[in-house]
Amino acid sequence: MKIWYEHLFGKLDKQDIQFMRVWADVHPEESDEALAQGFIQLEDAWQQVRAVRINIETFVQKAKQPKTDPDIIAEKIYGLEATLMMPQLMPIYETYLDHHGYTMLEPNPLEDIGYADTVWLYKLHNDLIGFSIWTTYMKSLDNWQMAWNYADFKLQLGKYSLWHEILHAHELGYEWFYLGASYDKSCKWKASIPGFEWWNGKEWSDNKDTYKDAIQKDISLKIEFEDN
Repeated sequence: MKIWYEHLFGKLDKQDIQFMRVWADVHPEESDEALAQGFIQLEDAWQQVRAVRINIETFVQKAKQPKTDPDIIAEKIYGLEATLMMPQLMPIYETYLDHHGYTMLEPNPLEDIGYADTVWLYKLHNDLIGFSIWTTYMKSLDNWQMAWNYADFKLQLGKYSLWHEILHAHELGYEWFYLGASYDKSCKWKASIPGFEWWNGKEWSDNKDTYKDAIQKDISLKIEFEDN
């Protein structure tokens, strides 16, 4: 695994500040090691981030099943099939973005679904209401996207899908359930999950208070861009 740095910009005349991205070139057999060192896979390269992961064994022992509609059905398909379902997945993803006030990223993350990725479809009375995407490795998996249409908040589909999928991952023998990069207000909830750990740049920590402090710094940070 080779680690490399993308130097973006900095200040030296009046401050000593450097802004950079940290990347890694990772061979397939090194994937679990890369995840364990705070990297997540983005297309062909891996980026260093503040990541969150769930200890699957701890979750299974401590988590309670969320209440939801008993008629919800979870169906597992693979990425190749999911890429043919973009007309059904995109409206749900757009509703998810609008609900949270998020901006659509370029390129569209759904275009990164790999043919071997695991995709969960959640249906209610045969209507597709949500989906979740995994990339799987040897001992770990990265649940890098979950979205649903929020048609009925009482369904608690975000909580239910997480519970359902971690239990399924446990049955398959996985040890770690990664939840991707974790910044800003939208990621504060992850600290409430049994088995929670976060990557502070040096080591994994289960300290929820320091994680919440880091999230609060994200929230307080104001970034201004000047027009060219």
